[in-house]
Amino acid sequence: MIDESLVVLDSPLDNKASIIEFLSEKAKRLNYLENKDNYLEAVNHREAEFSTAVGFDVSIPHGKSVEVRTPFVCFMRTKDQIQWDEDGNSVRLVFLLGVPEEQKSKLHLKILAEISRRLMDEQFRAELINGDKQSILALLNNIENNIIK
Repeated sequence: MIDESLVVLDSPLDNKASIIEFLSEKAKRLNYLENKDNYLEAVNHREAEFSTAVGFDVSIPHGKSVEVRTPFVCFMRTKDQIQWDEDGNSVRLVFLLGVPEEQKSKLHLKILAEISRRLMDEQFRAELINGDKQSILALLNNIENNIIK
């Protein structure tokens, strides 16, 4: 679920669409996705219903789709804060989730709950903002270990 190739730090991308597209393309190249365009449609549909900005400069876009082969979590830290939605929410940390349709209810909620729980910890957020790739991978692997218990 957590793959070092799906962690991108200090990206110059500066808008929601390009971030979601970029991370989805990485997931596709690593065979997490069957069809990237259909997956993107699911993510963008969810985003249109309700913004995935959750506070703390974080957004968790996600798509439950038959196009997801295996569950994945992408993480991107942008170089600068970007405006995520029309409500003025800005983000710098993006978790893009992909969960196969048949696992959508249980696994999807477990991933969201675990990330959300961790985001309440100021030290965790500070490490995401300031950490290097290895320290962030350790944080993400810890999340994954708690999810698959």
